[in-house]
Amino acid sequence: MKIPSIYFLLILIVVLINGCVIPMSPVTSETRTVSPLSYQTKSVTLKEPMVWYDTAFALTKGIRFPDGTYLLEAEDNEYFYFQAPRQIEYRTLQNGSITGDRLAPGGIFFKRGAYNIVPAGAYISVDERTKTLTWKLGADFLDMEGSGWTKNF
Repeated sequence: MKIPSIYFLLILIVVLINGCVIPMSPVTSETRTVSPLSYQTKSVTLKEPMVWYDTAFALTKGIRFPDGTYLLEAEDNEYFYFQAPRQIEYRTLQNGSITGDRLAPGGIFFKRGAYNIVPAGAYISVDERTKTLTWKLGADFLDMEGSGWTKNF
């Protein structure tokens, strides 16, 4: 039995979107204009520090989120932006060892709607109206809700 070409193409698209065939780097650089918010009660709490590495490629980059409560500081049409309680650490690695690191102000962004290809990630605060998305987090991060982190929104 032959599978019609359109069905094969649809299956291929689903597999690619789910990341099963081509590993995607979590590292990104996308500058976004946001609307600052104040006096918000929405928050995200990391129960302990979280470290993520770019394992899809040569393990050359990593990021460390500090534990604590991240407070909503801004939004745009796609994301909420939660400011970290302390600076985020960006790491560079070589042969599995940390060769450099830098701290930057920023936090975690979360999707606003039910669906977004990039549901969460890290950002650097350029200023109160400008955020640069730097790291993409996917289902592995979202699956840790309750055990590794909680949200209040």
